[in-house]
Amino acid sequence: MIMKRTIMFYLMIPMLFIIACSKSDDPQPVPNVQTGKVTKELIINGTTREYIIYVPENYTGTSSVPLLLSFHGLTSNMEFNFNYTNFDQLAENENFIVVHPNGIDNRWTVNASNNPDIDFIEALLDQLENDYKIESNRIYSTGMSNAGNFSFTLACGLNNRIAAFASVTGLMLQSAIGDCIPTRPLSILHIHGTEDPIANYAFVQGGLDFWIEHNATNMNPIVSNIPNIDTQDGSTVEKYAYLNGEDGVEVLHLKVIGGGHQWPGFQGNMDINASEEVWNFVKAFDLNGKIE
Repeated sequence: MIMKRTIMFYLMIPMLFIIACSKSDDPQPVPNVQTGKVTKELIINGTTREYIIYVPENYTGTSSVPLLLSFHGLTSNMEFNFNYTNFDQLAENENFIVVHPNGIDNRWTVNASNNPDIDFIEALLDQLENDYKIESNRIYSTGMSNAGNFSFTLACGLNNRIAAFASVTGLMLQSAIGDCIPTRPLSILHIHGTEDPIANYAFVQGGLDFWIEHNATNMNPIVSNIPNIDTQDGSTVEKYAYLNGEDGVEVLHLKVIGGGHQWPGFQGNMDINASEEVWNFVKAFDLNGKIE
């Protein structure tokens, strides 16, 4: 009797081994992912940099999502930019991750060479793609004022990783145009007020012309009027769409007639919401051009 039990014991060992192996091949549970708003740090070139990341509540880490970088203006900061853009609400509705980096001394460096902020953003993208499932060919950038200038700097210096760009009250000045050698066609949105007292509207067309020529879009835009739904805000909006660029890219200009140095939808013009305009524009493109 004892021998029979011993034999049965040894016969069971291979069976247990087979069961154990089959269980190890089962899909592993998705690790807990912290969603919502989180402030994080990243050390780059010996300097500690901060950023706010907002991960939508339905993010599970099982499928890739787009990423939007939103940069604050001069003298501002990531917290203020988070509050007035309200990209977190759009991220929930549209299922993307939004990141608000913080500039050193509340500003962004816009020169093309030896730029510590380009180094920061490149390292930040590496970190984000390591920590989250990011759709790497659908990373976008936007910013206001000095950060709009910086978005153009990234369009020139980091366009191998960022698919489309949007500037609100920022400028691409002649010095930046002279240093810019993009490696591919790029979709660009520029929102700007004609009465901007800080970033003179007179410099807007020069930047638009650079991207129109580079992208080989139609030279003559399709011009339309945005409905004047708020007649008390002292401004109206005209839309200039330069279409049919290489790989389907576009250059879009929203001209806020009578508008100042403001983020429409938060302050100033209320006929458009700059955050919605930015996302609705950039999301149509990836690194290969227009998404079909």
